[in-house]
Amino acid sequence: MKARQLLLLASLLVSLTLTAQLSIGGTRPVYDKLTKTYMLTVPEDVFGRPYSAAVVFDSGVTQVTIDGKEVSTVASFPVISGDTCYTFTFKKNNTLNQSTIHFTYLPIMCITGTFSNDYVEAPVQITFPDGQGVLNYKARIKQAGASTNSQWVHKHSYHVKFVDDNGDKKDVSFFGLRNDNHWRLDAGTRDMIRFRNYAANGLWADFGTKLYYSDKQPNARPYIRGSHVEVYMNGNYHGFYNFSEFLDRKQLKLKKYAEREVQDEDGTTHLEAEMHGLMWKCIGGTAQSLFTLAGSPADSTLGEWSGFEVKYPDIEEVCPTNYSVLQDAVRFVAQSNQSNFDSLACEYFDIPAMVDYYLFIQVVFGIDNACNNMVYGCYDCAVDKKITFAVWDLDATVGQHFADMEGYYHADIIQPENELEDVPRGMSLFSSNKLFTRLRGMAGFLDAVKKRYRELRPTILHPDSLVARYTAIYNRLDACGAMDREAVRWSDTGDISHRMLEFPEEFDYLCDWLRRRIAYLDTHTFACQQGDLNGDGEVNVADVTLLIHVVLGEEDVLNHEIADVNGDSEVNVADVTMLINLILTT
Repeated sequence: MKARQLLLLASLLVSLTLTAQLSIGGTRPVYDKLTKTYMLTVPEDVFGRPYSAAVVFDSGVTQVTIDGKEVSTVASFPVISGDTCYTFTFKKNNTLNQSTIHFTYLPIMCITGTFSNDYVEAPVQITFPDGQGVLNYKARIKQAGASTNSQWVHKHSYHVKFVDDNGDKKDVSFFGLRNDNHWRLDAGTRDMIRFRNYAANGLWADFGTKLYYSDKQPNARPYIRGSHVEVYMNGNYHGFYNFSEFLDRKQLKLKKYAEREVQDEDGTTHLEAEMHGLMWKCIGGTAQSLFTLAGSPADSTLGEWSGFEVKYPDIEEVCPTNYSVLQDAVRFVAQSNQSNFDSLACEYFDIPAMVDYYLFIQVVFGIDNACNNMVYGCYDCAVDKKITFAVWDLDATVGQHFADMEGYYHADIIQPENELEDVPRGMSLFSSNKLFTRLRGMAGFLDAVKKRYRELRPTILHPDSLVARYTAIYNRLDACGAMDREAVRWSDTGDISHRMLEFPEEFDYLCDWLRRRIAYLDTHTFACQQGDLNGDGEVNVADVTLLIHVVLGEEDVLNHEIADVNGDSEVNVADVTMLINLILTT
């Protein structure tokens, strides 16, 4: 990788005074004013082999060569790869110019404009690697995020809302995902691998969590999907981004509010919103967002209440809003005793979804997803006031902290051999959130979490499966050269405390972290009791049968310590005998 980065850095020394307008294989390369290079996106199956394509030049471009060979109607490249650059020369207005062309198979998005916390209309051009040329859109764009939205941040995330020529909403579909006007460019600004959020959303999606209203809305998704793109801002390369869906009412399939006609005392009528679906996001740790105090009644004319922000209906569209469902849930957790909580929690919260959410943040060690960045939704408050959960902003996962700390953002306390409960409040609010405390004390909840872990452990939570998930993402971004370009563009910036982006080292750390985490969960957090080989919470004849199959080599178990009933560090017939005696004497 370092050799490829040096090659990219060398391109900064190449001078180019004029840009050439041309297309190769029906696609225009994008020119980067910062490095004075061209990038061409081509189909992924082109990588690793020779590539030839028709070339069309604009008027005034002559004497074109690629790696010293004259080009007229066809350009030939001996091999296409993420670390290959070809010297490109041409003559324009009697001036000979020289640059380089490098390649990607990711879509290229070009945006022009100056953005802040307010939406600004701007042109967006997207070039897909399929020869269909540049697709032009208009969008309203603003910076996104909280801590990464400061003025000193260099690589911002963005909200992108597509509009038509009249400025009205325009629904657009990308990558076969939802058809909608609101999309998001996620920068992964402080993530030292840049795709933790993307990967963790995919993992949560594969949990297959069914929300309590899935019978009415089977396509409800408490997560986002996206695809990586390479972004240019105002003609300068800006790194790779996850261009994703937005987590909103449409994603969760919450029921829309309705408008009804209401008659006033003077006989006049006006339209009033009839509330149905509701959605909030936690944006700060308060006594209310930590469920420790009910607090004073919320002002329903405001878009925020005690660490919660209204996400649906939009406060600018529907005011006053409805905080009663959320306030009732906070009051219930804060004031009920454990017995009442156990019996009534299912009326306030989507407990099966919470089982999965609790397990998920334990697996990825989501230090910033146990108060902040929790998203709450109610499908239809007119029928059922139950609250469900969705994931958001998962950069601070899998051994990554959201702030620079000793150890390259890899503080000791977030290493895999730790309990999420033990992370101090200054680094995570998990142990301070009374909702989690109450759930842990709820009869059967932790058993349900452990059971769910054992269900998923052989498949999506197998360490090989987890490592393969992150490896596939890393390899795809690396093979097209995107990771090298990202490292050259954003290393040594204030966004990451002037550290270098060393992606190979970070990837090795991440894979090691995942394997160690599952090993720790097996033997500590979600460990079964001695002899409970099938993990059903009981030690009985079924475990004896399984142990016999293990001794015969016909089955395996997740944790051999559980199978080593007599503690002699071997699993054999002596353990079968010991397990039978254990069952007969208890």
